[in-house]
Amino acid sequence: MTFEIHSDITNRSMTIASRAMRKVLQRKSSILWAIFGWSVFFINALLLIPFDGETFTLDASTVISLLVEVMLLSVLLFQDRFNGMIACKNTLAGTKDYHIVFGEESYIVITEVTTSTFRYELIDAMAESQDYMILLMKKRFAQPLDKRTLTGGTVEELKQFLEEKTGKMFRRVK
Repeated sequence: MTFEIHSDITNRSMTIASRAMRKVLQRKSSILWAIFGWSVFFINALLLIPFDGETFTLDASTVISLLVEVMLLSVLLFQDRFNGMIACKNTLAGTKDYHIVFGEESYIVITEVTTSTFRYELIDAMAESQDYMILLMKKRFAQPLDKRTLTGGTVEELKQFLEEKTGKMFRRVK
């Protein structure tokens, strides 16, 4: 049985891949950065509160602190979207649409400009969302696979096949 998937790199697919990378491979460092970011956010918010009966003044330092708060909050809440947009924008020309054929020893990724072969041992982790399966490698490389374009079997059969080949289980991400 040969499994094949046609996928493309979009902001949505790369956002999901970024979230999978953060939650599966970069979990410890992600938690530490989140604690640091939220701590800075709350400390800065506390510093904006006037104490000892002072009145709130909108001077240059207050405006700068408010801008920092907005930027920090945006990054904390939408980091996966930002990372997905950056990854999508940095994709090489001719590689946004790709076709993957899964073989016994490796899988082949075919794009307009190149054909690449990847061994299953290179996969460090696998994640699954509602519409995508994500193959994660080296904490920096992710391949989102659109489940809706799978041919040659069912999603469950492909998951079982990949779990057998890699020795790793799929982790669920939103």
